[in-house]
Amino acid sequence: MRTATLDRWHGARSRVAEELRIAAVGVSVEAIDGVRDYALVLADALRAEGVSCSLHWLSTYGLTGARHTHMRAWTRALPDQVRDAGADALLFHYSAFSYYRRGLPLLVHPMVTALRRCGVPLLTTGHELAYPWRREGAKGMVWASADRVALRELVAASDAVVVTTEFRLRWLRSRWWLPTRPISSAPVFSNLPPPAVRPPAARIVPELGLFGYALDAGTISLVLDAMRSLLERGLEPRLLLLGRPGRWGAADEWSRQARARGLSHALSFPGVLAAQELSDVLARCDALLYAQPIGPTSCKGTLAGSLASGRPLVALEGRRRWQQLLDADAARVVPRDALALADALTELLDDPRTSETLGARGRAFAEQEMGVARTLEVVVGLLQSTLHSRARDQRARATSHEAHAAR
Repeated sequence: MRTATLDRWHGARSRVAEELRIAAVGVSVEAIDGVRDYALVLADALRAEGVSCSLHWLSTYGLTGARHTHMRAWTRALPDQVRDAGADALLFHYSAFSYYRRGLPLLVHPMVTALRRCGVPLLTTGHELAYPWRREGAKGMVWASADRVALRELVAASDAVVVTTEFRLRWLRSRWWLPTRPISSAPVFSNLPPPAVRPPAARIVPELGLFGYALDAGTISLVLDAMRSLLERGLEPRLLLLGRPGRWGAADEWSRQARARGLSHALSFPGVLAAQELSDVLARCDALLYAQPIGPTSCKGTLAGSLASGRPLVALEGRRRWQQLLDADAARVVPRDALALADALTELLDDPRTSETLGARGRAFAEQEMGVARTLEVVVGLLQSTLHSRARDQRARATSHEAHAAR
């Protein structure tokens, strides 16, 4: 985690450490929250580089009473907490759905108001910016419209913005209705610690891992059809469904569809695992799958964690294309077709050398292109640039005021 990355940026690390104190801020609505884990890992990485970083996080999961009441009380106290921490700047981790009330992002405004009252520069990391258009009919249109209104207020309050994909960077820059702000992108890094195990040299029953199995019914069907095809070829792998099932009960859908295909014995639900245990389970798998409808993109921590495990990854194509991943051949990316998926998995299970080579490329890609050092460089660079710009503006105003007073 400690790297020389910051040494390459504007001089020595000691200067960064001396000048920059950050307050990281965010809200969680679930007990397990990837955004909060991301913020914790990034805060630890900043401290490891000598940068002061305090964490100010509200978790509303399990709170009794109205959630918005807790939220408003917390936001009222936030400016004093930030001042007590002596922060020079704020790092706000934003996911739109964390601020929903009655189906709308009504809690964004009190949060933005609190962030403004802190009186220091604000860097927003946009994890989920807005619901996409043309989904879920009229209800989706309301969500998409409301999210964009909230996003405009947030961007207006921000001094700079970080997003996790080049697509989102281009999208923000092209929105005429958004204020112009400095924007950079940095891929999501893995929230998991390095694995402490290696897979066994040989296994009678191969194990496939799918990290992030809260998928739509069509994707579940595709993966299970591929599993059925493997069975017909004489391979009998077990599929480990890792992570959390999501709100709509994906585990039940997996079980129902598996029973219909006679594959109940081939599924395993290890449950919610501690970070180190999850990392070790991924590293013990013979191969990993990635099946999110959006495709393998830089905004998914499940993709980063899978690649970082060092195991060969087969990913299904999706709506978005991450060309850098394809150019590096860091994962085997195949069409959303059961036979194509089965063919790719068969090759990896039958050819250990190819499997190990692909896994090594994936791990190297995760370290070099999706590592926390990339995010550190972007975040610290933007914050330092913002602080310098503010200081320059203040000096210019002071000079103008002195000149006016002299006249």
